[in-house]
Amino acid sequence: MVQILPLLLAVLCSVCFADELFLDNFNDGDDLGWTRLGAAGFQVIDHEYYIHALGDRGMGKSLNGDNSGVMSTSDYSVLCSILIEYGTEAGILARYQGEDDWYYRIVLRPQISKILLQRKKDSGVLFGLDEYPFTLEFGISYWIRLQVQGESIKGRIWQGSVEDEPDLWHMEATDPFQLNAGSFGLFAGGYGKEKVSWSSVFDDVLVTTPLSGRLSPLTWGSIKTVGY
Repeated sequence: MVQILPLLLAVLCSVCFADELFLDNFNDGDDLGWTRLGAAGFQVIDHEYYIHALGDRGMGKSLNGDNSGVMSTSDYSVLCSILIEYGTEAGILARYQGEDDWYYRIVLRPQISKILLQRKKDSGVLFGLDEYPFTLEFGISYWIRLQVQGESIKGRIWQGSVEDEPDLWHMEATDPFQLNAGSFGLFAGGYGKEKVSWSSVFDDVLVTTPLSGRLSPLTWGSIKTVGY
């Protein structure tokens, strides 16, 4: 994405009383430092990160963290933009340690018009924590946030600009099953008998400490006025 976003995201951190832990806008043209997993292709094209099918089915995830690919704290908030070109699901994950361990994820499911908050293992076992009805369209960009803080797991989604982030969390749960830091990640996939081919596009990945405030319209107006 254009260079303006890193500046806006930096200001977002300061006025939301959160510290930046990790930022990647893919303007460097590669995904160095990211750990790729799954039957998927991973490409940076025009400063955006594509996770897409190599066959008709499967899933791919790409992991990272602020300390050699792992998060330095178990409490963090992950923000990114996401566009599903086609497929059955895509989203953000947190506290990932390995295929045999629980992790948390926010899942966009266009076919059922819902956003899901889940605890999952790569073995296929998953537990639904909360869900939010939301009409998703292929080819449309959204912002999503997943926040883990102690046993508190939260998520939200919105359309428009990063500064349009809503006050309220759309999904919330208390869950004690995974409290280790692990890695955060991006994922996309396509499953089912219909063998849906899939591709999702991610950008402007920002990880901070958990939010303790939010931007006001006046603050964003000031940012735009000074030319950021």
